[in-house]
This record gives sequence, C-alpha cells and structure tokens, in this order.
Amino acid sequence: MKPLHATTRELLDFLTAQPQEVFDLAGRIDTRRYLPRTFPEPLPLIISHQRYPGYRRMVGENWMHWHDYYECFIALSGRGDFRVGHDRFQFEPGDVVLVDPLKIHGVMQMEAAHTALVILFPAQLITSTGAQLDQGFLSAWDHRDSDLMPVLRGSDAGAADVHAALQDMTHLWFGKEKGREPWLEIKLHFLRVLFQLGQIMSSGQQTSAVPLDRPEREQRLRRALDHISLHAHEPLTQPAVAKAAGMSTSRFRAFFKDTTGWGFAQYVRDLRVERAAKLLRETHDSVATIAHMTGFADQSHLMRCFKAKYASAPLGYRRKHQEQ
Repeated sequence: MKPLHATTRELLDFLTAQPQEVFDLAGRIDTRRYLPRTFPEPLPLIISHQRYPGYRRMVGENWMHWHDYYECFIALSGRGDFRVGHDRFQFEPGDVVLVDPLKIHGVMQMEAAHTALVILFPAQLITSTGAQLDQGFLSAWDHRDSDLMPVLRGSDAGAADVHAALQDMTHLWFGKEKGREPWLEIKLHFLRVLFQLGQIMSSGQQTSAVPLDRPEREQRLRRALDHISLHAHEPLTQPAVAKAAGMSTSRFRAFFKDTTGWGFAQYVRDLRVERAAKLLRETHDSVATIAHMTGFADQSHLMRCFKAKYASAPLGYRRKHQEQ
C-alpha cells in the first residue's frame, strides 16, 4: 500500500470517528436483484458511515444487485474485492469506488473490519434542469475512460483533491447543528467532489454525459428482469425475454450485456443456482425436485452449475448450512 496524502489521512481519521450505521442486504433486494431507496427532501442525498457485522452473508454472487441511482463509497478500514458489471478489483482504505447505475455489482470478499462512507444520489440531484453543462458533473460514471477501472486509488494523482472536497462536505453533514440547514453548502461541496472525479476519470467527452435514452433503458431492463424473475423456473429463451423488453433478440443481447455488465445466459444461470441454494438451505426437498423447481434441465445440470459457482456439491452445501 502506497503512502497516503496527509489530506487523505485526515479524512479517514475524521470519518472513522463518526457514528456508524449497521447495514445488511438481507430482505432488501427484490426478485429482480433491485435494491430500492427512498431519498429525502430537500436534498436527495444519502451519506452514511456503514459497518457490516453480517458481512459473511453479504459477500459473493448471492448478493449481486443493481439500482437506478448513483453510488460511490470510500473505504475507511479493511480491504475487499468488488465487482461492477464485468470489472472486478481490490479496494483498500482511501480508495473511492464508483458504482454505475443499472450495473450489477457487489462485494465478492471483504475483511470483517471493513467500514465505508457510502454516498447515494439520484441523477435528478444534479441534472434536474436537463442542461448538458450540469450533466457533465456525472462524467466519472457516464463517460469514464474505457481503460479505467471504476476506482480512484487513495494514492493516485488528484485523489487528495477529491478527499479535500469530501472532507468539507462530510464536516457539514456530520456536524449539522440543530436549527441550521446547510443543504446548499453540502451540495456545493458535493459538486466539487463530482467535478474532481470527472477531471480524473472521464474520457473528456462532455457533449451528453448522461445517456439521453437512460429512462428507456431502465424501463426495458425492468421489463426484462420482471419476465426472467417470473419465468426462470420454466424453459426460458432469450427471444421471449427480448420480446418482453420490446426489442429484437440481437439488439437485446447487446443491450443486456452493455447495461448490466452480465451476459443473459450467465444472469439466468446464476439466478437459478441462487434459488436452488435457498431451497437447499430452507427445505428438505431432493436435489432432483429442486432442479425441476428452479428451471434446470435435470439434476445433473444443476449439480454442474452449482459446483461451478459454490465449489461444492448441493448436498454438501446443504449439510454445511444446516450445521451452522
């Protein structure tokens, strides 16, 4: 780990001392893997210092999910392994991780000591007027250089400027005084954070930083995932899902991969295996019955896919979880 700038160390020390929120994904993700959020008014922004005592239940592909709002987090303690779409990388204290809207993402591994400052916001916080100039603030997400992973290392050039803006913003956020509402100041410093991230990570193409078809993409993705969720236990074809999304099969194939970062077949297979794992944990049904209930051609097909994902045969997985 490279030495961190003094500004970064000050930020980590300050944030680590702030009140923590216990976060657990259990029960929050719906059948489409969507994680909903309700944003407050007058400033639709969520900032929280999170810890994860149930982290053992929250890592790996079982907990991969997506959402339609923007996210970034700053690792404060502990290291981990994160995946966003097809990108997978390590993170450590001081790193700023960007999570793209609609991309399937999640922590693959993390240390028990991991804590993070998590920032969530809808596009409307920045682009309510639709002006392209405002849309440029989101360029670190929407026009990130294709050669870059979605992570700013704490020791990277420019990271100290991002951390300085974060420090000014979080001092206001966590130091809010009763009767005083510093929302404009908080948004001002947040815009500084976004601007600095864009300067470092964007490709420089600012003409339409927020894709103009995003609402349509969100609607099509929701329809596709709704159809998959409802019919995953049946023989499921890509043309049928493409039809549900209102697209041709060839266009849907590229759309699904580009939007979520996952291939269609990979997504369906993993969803079926996850449902099979849940049934193994919670029922005494046979492997053959579970294979039929979750859309696999037969027991052998489930066993191959299950072992590839969990490095364990279904019955071994059941015994392990029933003993816990």
